[in-house]
Order: sequence, then C-alpha cells, then structure tokens
Amino acid sequence: MPQNFGNGRVIPAAIILGTASLLSRFVGLVRERVLTTTFGAGDVFDAFVAAFRVPDLIFNLIVLGALSAAFIPIFTEKLVQGKKGEKQAFDFATSVLNAIVIVVGLMSGVYFLLADKIVPVITPGFGGEKLALTIMLSKAMALQPVLLCISFVFSGMLNSYKRFVVYALAPILYNLGIIIGVFLFVPIMGIVGIAWGVVLGAAAHMLVQLPSIWQVGYRWKPIVGWSTDDFHKLWRMMLPRIVGLAAMQVNLVTVTVIGSSMLAGSIAVFHLANNVQYLPVGIFGISFAQAAFPTLAEQIARRQKAEFSRTLTRIFRYIMFLVVPTSLFFFLLRAQIIRVLFGDGAFDWEDTILTFDTFGWLVISIFAQATIPLLVRAFYVQQDTKTPVVISIISMVVNIGLALYLAPIMGVQGLALAFSASAIVNLMLLLGVLHWQLKGFDDKAVILSLVKIVLAALGGGMMVQVLKYPVAAVVDMQRFWGVLMQLVVAGSGGVAVYLLLTWLLKSEEIIVLRKYLPQKPALKKIPAGTDTPRWEGLAE
Repeated sequence: MPQNFGNGRVIPAAIILGTASLLSRFVGLVRERVLTTTFGAGDVFDAFVAAFRVPDLIFNLIVLGALSAAFIPIFTEKLVQGKKGEKQAFDFATSVLNAIVIVVGLMSGVYFLLADKIVPVITPGFGGEKLALTIMLSKAMALQPVLLCISFVFSGMLNSYKRFVVYALAPILYNLGIIIGVFLFVPIMGIVGIAWGVVLGAAAHMLVQLPSIWQVGYRWKPIVGWSTDDFHKLWRMMLPRIVGLAAMQVNLVTVTVIGSSMLAGSIAVFHLANNVQYLPVGIFGISFAQAAFPTLAEQIARRQKAEFSRTLTRIFRYIMFLVVPTSLFFFLLRAQIIRVLFGDGAFDWEDTILTFDTFGWLVISIFAQATIPLLVRAFYVQQDTKTPVVISIISMVVNIGLALYLAPIMGVQGLALAFSASAIVNLMLLLGVLHWQLKGFDDKAVILSLVKIVLAALGGGMMVQVLKYPVAAVVDMQRFWGVLMQLVVAGSGGVAVYLLLTWLLKSEEIIVLRKYLPQKPALKKIPAGTDTPRWEGLAE
C-alpha cells in the first residue's frame, strides 16, 4: 500500500476522475438523446424514469450507505498497517461483499414479487397501460442492484488503492448498455428491452473492474463475518448514513409522486433537466470529493488534523472555482443547451421549453450540490455519520414542504426550485457545523478566493450575453448547427474571459490547477557528445 497520500495526489486523481466522468456524462447525454428522440418526453419516458425508483432505492440505501459512510475509511485504516493489515482488509471486504449480495438479493427478489403492489403507491397518477409498463420495466430492473452492489464494493477497494481509472470508466459502459438496449433489445423485445439494457450496463460496470481487483491481490472467499468487530463498526457507521440516504431518496420519490399527477412528461422533464445540471456536479464536485476521500481518511487515521483541515479547505475552493462560473454560464445558455441536446425527433418544442425552464431553476444550486459530497465525506472520515444525516433530514423537510407548496403554482418548475432551495440549505448547515468543529476554514483566504471567483464569473457572464446576439444575427437559429454555433461561441468567450480575469486577479486556484494541465514542451540541455536534442514535456 503506497504511503505517499499527500495533497499533491488529489488533483491528478481528480483530473483522471473528472476526465472519465466527462466522457461518462457525454455518453449519458447521448443515452438521453437516444431516449428523447425515440420516445419524447411522454408516457414511455415517464414510465422508464419511475421504474428506476425502487431498484435505485435498494441500491442507494444498502450499498452506498455502507461504502460512502464506512467501508473506505475502515478498509484504508487496515491497508496502512502493511501486509498483515492488507490481508485483514481483504477479509473485511469479502465479508461486506457477501453480506451485501445476500441482503440486496433478498430485497430485490421480494420487490420483483411485489412490484405490482409497490409501483402504484409511488406513481399514484399513473393508470392503465402507463402503470402496467412501469411495473414491467421495474421488475426487469430488479436485477440491477445486485450487480451494482458487487461492482461498488470493487470500486471501494480500488479507490482505497487510488486506482481510479477503471472505476471512472465503469459508468461509461453502464450508459452504453442502456443505448444498446434501445437500439438492439427494443426492436426484439419491445419497450422492456430498455430495462434489459440497464441490466446489461450494470453487468458491464461490474465486469470491467474484475482485472484490476485481481491485480491488487484480492481473492474472493465464502465468508461473512457477521459477528466481527469491524462488521459491527461498519453497521454502526452506516445505519445513520442509510437514514440520510433515505432522506435523499425521499426527495426523488417526492418528485415521482407529485409529478405522476402532473402533465404527461413532467417526470421525464425533471429527470432530463436534473441530469444535465448534474454534469458539473459529477465532473468537478464528485471527482474532487472521491479523489480527496482516501487522502482525508488517511490524514485522520494518522491524526494529521491540521493537514486534514488544509486539504478540505483547498479542495472546497478548487470545486467552487470550477462550478461557480459553470452555474452562471449554464443559466445564461440554458435554452441553447437543451435545444442542442434534446430538441429533435419526438422531443417537440413544448418539451424543450418546459425542460430548459426547469433546468434554469436547478442550476442555481449547482455550487451547493457540487460541494456537499466533499463536506459530507469530511464527516465520514471522522466516523461521524450522524451529523450529515440530521442535516439531510432537515433539507428533505424543506424540499417536501416547498414542493407541495410550489408545484400547484409552478408545476414541474416548482419541484426544481424546491430541490435547489433544499440543496442550498444542506450546504449552509454542513459548512456551519464543520466550521465550528474545525475552528475555522482559513476564512480570510476562502472569502478572498470566492470574491475573486464571483467577480471573474460575472465578467465571463457579461461576455456570454454580449456574444449571443451577433452570433444569432449571422446563423440560422432554426437549425441545430446555428444553435450549436451560438452555444459554442458564447460559452467559449465566457470561459476565456473568466480564466483571464482570474489570472489578472491572481487567483490561487488557477495558478495551482494550471500546473496539472499539459504544458508546452521545452528543450532540455543535453550532455556533451549527444548528437540529437531530446524534448521533454514539463507537465507534472
């Protein structure tokens, strides 16, 4: 197990995860475009999204509850103890894997048998063929949580070893499986082929990680250490996390329950808008949080509290540096983004308008959604899973209350506004508690950094607005390529101005992040007697 966990390993790992996440999200958008152009934002897409709810609930509560809250900290704590610790870590991982397969397998089997009674409860507005289709798709997807639970235990081990590449590529294969389902399975099996595409994607997500798991030395055993101290510790840590994740899942179920009684396609519209706005959250927020997690865990394990605080503060600033301008640019270009991504085929103009309006309300909380994963992990590595749970429940109550109030007034846009408000409340509470626990965040540096980021982002936003109109005057805005040209030119101009302003303002984040970008090759001095010069890149 490598011992050089310093801050310097976090940014390169985040770049690897972010790049792979970008590819994964791109394939995910291709998946959504295939679905929207084939089915539109109507009954079929609504049924497909709603069918995920219970299988996703099973997976998120059991698997993510265990892995994100407890598995990596306990696994890492053993790895740093050397060879003997590594064997104990593998035995612990095997026990967790076997136990999760048993529990998730039983839950999925029960759901398969009772889906016709459960699905109507979460989709009260569905009826007839739409309800029957949702039940059929959901039954087929019941196998997905079992495959993903195996895959995510593998992911937890690879993350602890800081092997991020295969882990980051797995979601790409997952999305490709769904695309294959639309193109190959649907013509053969009918609509249920989409669900079997989901199962295929989950299997690919698992299988692609097997060679790396074998390479680090892991071997499966038929053991389940139900009575071990580590297992009891895992259970104590994950139980509050399960409650917290349940609160998050309730937010999605709320959207499904309320949306099922709205205009056909409302659930699909929220799903599409949420997936697009989640791009920077996944690429920047999740990638940095995931990359920092093992480092934060080891710093706590080694009782390096000062290093822990510095790492947390710096990563928070890096995320804000990336997501604040992205949020603003997404808002200003929301119509162009949705038109380019989905405005074709069965996805008509009314679907497009409703989606980009909903998207606009979601992007205002990107900065909160992107930083929450990092802050939550800061609690987990300290083996405090209760505080994030309480905060998550509070934000859930805010979301449900606002959704019930705003949905009758604003429709699906009200659901989006409620979601954003609850995310911002969540962030503020997490920051407040962590600030108190750590006795500050190097407040002066953080505030100065945020001021520079906001000023530069506003300058970039002004350039976006300035460029939109002349581009629209010279291209055909009724055609895909015209809208794409406006999006690319205005967006690129905004990014260029933002980067220039942060450089002029001497933002620390751009100076640090620039070191990890490819650099111009430089001619290196050569020893006497060498005939030809040797070129070497200077990138770290």
